Amino acid sequence: MPLLLLQVALIIIIVRSIYVLVQIHLPRKKWLDVLFHGSVAVVALHFLL
Repeated sequence: MPLLLLQVALIIIIVRSIYVLVQIHLPRKKWLDVLFHGSVAVVALHFLL
């Protein structure tokens, strides 16, 4: 059960990070936020796989 809960949490983290990356469409992008959410998604995907 805890492993399933961890996998669901990682999937939520990945989906949220990708959602935030898609939502950042400002003329002056906040590159630190883009890099942060991108790296969170990559790390969560690494742990999931």
